[in-house]
Amino acid sequence: MLLPTRCDVIPGDAKECRKHSLRCAELAAAAGTPQSRAMFFELSKNWEKLAVQQQDAFATVTDETMFQESLNLTKWLSSLPIWKR
Repeated sequence: MLLPTRCDVIPGDAKECRKHSLRCAELAAAAGTPQSRAMFFELSKNWEKLAVQQQDAFATVTDETMFQESLNLTKWLSSLPIWKR
């Protein structure tokens, strides 16, 4: 069998998505019919799109977390006696 019949895990990172994309590209290259080739090629592109989306989502979460930490640090610094007169 070439592909699992059921996927129990949703890929959690872009690296894993890219592995799936590469595997689908390999299957596309080895496919015996134009329809199979097209299907696996399309799957490969979709896995790559998902990898990019996950990277973007991670970057957004990281940016928001850093922003919130920056606000917390600013609040803490402004509460120091040195800033109060």
